[in-house]
Amino acid sequence: MSTDNLKYRSFLTEASHEEQSRILTGPAKFELTYFDFTCLAATPRYLLAYAKADWIDKQLDPNTFSSEEQAHDLPFGVIPVLKVQPKEGDGEVVVAESWVIDTFLAQRFGLLGANAFEEQTIKAFYSHVHYLRERCLMRMSWTYADKRKEAFETFSEKQLPRWIKIAEQHLERNGGNGHFFGEEITLADVHLVSTLDHFAELPRGEEIVGKFKQSPLLWKVKETVEAHPNIAAWRDSNEFKALQEAGKKFYAFTAVAEE
Repeated sequence: MSTDNLKYRSFLTEASHEEQSRILTGPAKFELTYFDFTCLAATPRYLLAYAKADWIDKQLDPNTFSSEEQAHDLPFGVIPVLKVQPKEGDGEVVVAESWVIDTFLAQRFGLLGANAFEEQTIKAFYSHVHYLRERCLMRMSWTYADKRKEAFETFSEKQLPRWIKIAEQHLERNGGNGHFFGEEITLADVHLVSTLDHFAELPRGEEIVGKFKQSPLLWKVKETVEAHPNIAAWRDSNEFKALQEAGKKFYAFTAVAEE
C-alpha cells in the first residue's frame, strides 16, 4: 500500500480546544490500543488498573498489524494510543506516544506529586527508568542475531550496573522506603515495575531481573508497588498473565538468544 496518500489521524476535530480539554480533565472512560503483550502499554495498563478506571484494553496481533491500514486512527502510525471519551455525551480525544500517555494518566490519577517541584522530580525518575528500557529495546531487544550476545553483555555488564548504582543513591536518599520520591506510589515506581516485566519476558531476562533482585533498595520498590491491592489484582488476572506469556513468545524471536 502506497503511503503517499495516507491521512493519519488528526488531533484536531470539530470540537473546540476548550471542549477537548474538558474531555481530558472530566469524568471519562478510556480505550488503550497496543499489541497483545506488555512493553510500551505496561505502564498505562498498570495506571488504569491502579485507578480502577473505566477502560478497554484493545489488543492487536503484531503479526497482522498494519499502520497503513489503521492510519485513520493513529496520529503517527504507531501504537500505543489512548482514546479518552466523556462518561456522558459525545466526543473523543486521542492521546499519542507512550511517554505522553504515561504522564497524562499519572497526572489524572494523582501519581505526579502535589506541586511543581514534586512533579518535575517524579518525571525525572520516570525518565531515568524510561530510557533504561528504551536502551534495552533499541540496543539489545532489536538487533541483528549475530550481535545479540555482545549487546546483552554490554547492557547487562556495563550499562545496567551503572544505572542501578545511580538509582540506589537516590533511593537511599529517600529513606529506602520503597519509593523513588516521597512516601507514596508515583509514576516512577510503577514504571520500574513495568520495565522489570519487560525484562522478564526476554530470553535471558532472569539474568537481568536477577541484578535488580540483588539490590534491596530497587527490589523494595517492586514489592511496594505490587502490594497495592488494585495492582495486585491486575497482576493476578488472567489477562495480565496472558500478556506476559505472549511477550515471552514474541521476544523469543527478536531479542537476545540463549547461550
